[in-house]
Amino acid sequence: MSEVYEELRRHFAGIPGVEVAGGRGAQGIKVGGKMRVMFHKGQVLARFSPERAAALIAEGRALPHDPGTGRPMKDRVLLPVERRDEWIPLCEESLGVRGRDSATG
Repeated sequence: MSEVYEELRRHFAGIPGVEVAGGRGAQGIKVGGKMRVMFHKGQVLARFSPERAAALIAEGRALPHDPGTGRPMKDRVLLPVERRDEWIPLCEESLGVRGRDSATG
């Protein structure tokens, strides 16, 4: 797995109810056994409500995600590596959790 995700893996490791999935198969972060954040080709693919996804795209903070069907998904967005400073807070929002560092700050 790419080192670009190391900060995310460390941030979310050990939070109750959160699983950082690595190794073979889908790689990302699960909550309640469901993948909400995926590590995708050097970017982060995160799930939000369709309204929030549209707002993030409109704000220029995220990109639409087309899984190859020719139609972007309404509830998933790509968080590009260029906006890596926003990955942790947006992933916390997507996952519905706060990381250890966020809880104290």
